Amino acid sequence: MSNHSTDQQDSLQALLDKQAICELKYRYLNACDDKAPERVTACFAPGPVEINFGHIGQFANREDFVAVFVELGCHEHIVDMHHAQNPLVEITGPDSARGRVGLRFHSINTQDKTTVQLSGFYEDEYRRIDGDWLISASTFNVCSAFITDYSSGNDTVVWAGNHMPPQPS
Repeated sequence: MSNHSTDQQDSLQALLDKQAICELKYRYLNACDDKAPERVTACFAPGPVEINFGHIGQFANREDFVAVFVELGCHEHIVDMHHAQNPLVEITGPDSARGRVGLRFHSINTQDKTTVQLSGFYEDEYRRIDGDWLISASTFNVCSAFITDYSSGNDTVVWAGNHMPPQPS
């Protein structure tokens, strides 16, 4: 086989891997919006992982993260929409990659009558395990947050800034 043919195959495989990783991230975000914990779990590598979602928490395995996801987000009164944008994926080895994916997030809590608009980016690491790409590390960095309370019938700004508000002590 010629070097040219091998280079083309390598380039094609890199494109296919990058597309598979983007689709993995989109499956994860759609599973969050669908309140589907089993599908969220399936997006992460089994065993030890590094998940740092700031105000939501830090987790060493997918099960602990998904338990908090269920506790916080899997309710009828929580209406979420995650939009991924500007994905950049770098293949770092035959079965490893890293990526940066932007996020625009909008959440409505119909019980508390609050809304959250959030933007930021994920810094992720991925591993191919048994032929499938999975998230092995993920950190979310907030760039902007806008929280309102509409319980009085008017939108009242609760928080606006380049990070989430401090947690009450």
